[in-house]
Amino acid sequence: MFWYTGAKEHLFEDGYCQMNTAAYSCSAPERVVLHCDMNNYFASVESVYNPGLKGVPLAVCGDPASRHGIVLAKNNIAKRYGVVTGESMFTAKAKCPSLVTVTADYSRYLKYARFARKIYSRYSDIVTPYGLDEAWLELDSAASDINCGITVADEIRTCIKKELGLTASIGVSYNYIFSKLGSDIKKPDAVTVISKDNYKHMVWNRPAFELLFVGSVTRKKLYKMGILSIGDLARSDPMKLSRELGKRGYMLWEYANGDDRNFCPTITNDDEIKSIGNSITTPVDITNSDDIAALLYIICSGISKRLAKHSFKSRCVGINVKNCEFYSYSRRTSFTAPINTPDELFEVAYKLFQASYDWTKPVRMIGVFAERLCDYGNEQLCFYPNTPVINPRIKDLVRSLPERLGKIKLEDSATHKEAIPDIQYII
Repeated sequence: MFWYTGAKEHLFEDGYCQMNTAAYSCSAPERVVLHCDMNNYFASVESVYNPGLKGVPLAVCGDPASRHGIVLAKNNIAKRYGVVTGESMFTAKAKCPSLVTVTADYSRYLKYARFARKIYSRYSDIVTPYGLDEAWLELDSAASDINCGITVADEIRTCIKKELGLTASIGVSYNYIFSKLGSDIKKPDAVTVISKDNYKHMVWNRPAFELLFVGSVTRKKLYKMGILSIGDLARSDPMKLSRELGKRGYMLWEYANGDDRNFCPTITNDDEIKSIGNSITTPVDITNSDDIAALLYIICSGISKRLAKHSFKSRCVGINVKNCEFYSYSRRTSFTAPINTPDELFEVAYKLFQASYDWTKPVRMIGVFAERLCDYGNEQLCFYPNTPVINPRIKDLVRSLPERLGKIKLEDSATHKEAIPDIQYII
């Protein structure tokens, strides 16, 4: 059955935008910023509920019954065996035969994150969560002494340990960027101070990729420019960085020099998002196109929501497919008129699947990704827009899908700091 009608694709020129790279000349007020990062969070929470897990190699995994058996988190003992996040339970247990695995319970992790934020609120009215296990605290202006920040950090660590049974690493600094870096330097259960007096010694000799927002794409570009350390980045020509990396280049130069006045901790780093995708590993193998169509529509609806959140459209859509024997492949197609609606994304994704899958084996996993992202404001109008016409029966198939397949869940392929849409708003 065909779930879309063909539509023409029309060309138009890409737009461009300019940026103002003028440096800020005003002085920022003195402040003390703490970044709290609870250690091995998922595994530590599970050990609170089951103290017998504290002395054994432990991995928190997806639900094997739903065929999501990958490692989501692990404790330090498991790390010493080489267990890494993202690998299969089978691979992890091959490395560590004594590995104990538990299924992730996000209600527990959310509960303890709320407990931790209540502790933070005792010391600051400005608490900014960064995922479940991390948060920034900006201390009151009266606490302008870095030593006061150290005292508060030690008190918070003590409270988290006594009240929650967890440990936390805390960075104390005069800005958000260095406090985040500080919480990563010493683990577990430690305080690291990065001040205006010691930041060159503490920060500049560290690898550039440790700086917040230096992701894999930017890291490769910096490497090609000969920038290996944060100090290299700080001493670079900011105008050259802007030419090579766009507005991100000047921003990173500021951060490397301890200037976070252009940083907002409540805003995600959209520029580092190069693609947005979701996938579904189904509880049972898929043997027909109707179920594939319904799954693709769910996935595309989730991607559409995330694109809209960041004001993105996409000029390239692709699919990932894995069959029941774990053979997998990808297909993608590019176009000039950017898209972001569920129907548009679905039309492209389903067409790619139909053209590439021969149904010699059932499907175990299906995914969709959107690449070549552009801002709404950077697109030009298309005089002949592509308006797909989707078979209305697709909505009925989506709603009835849980009856045929059981519980299904979207899996992320973009950023672990961003919440994944709940498919219940689609079904």
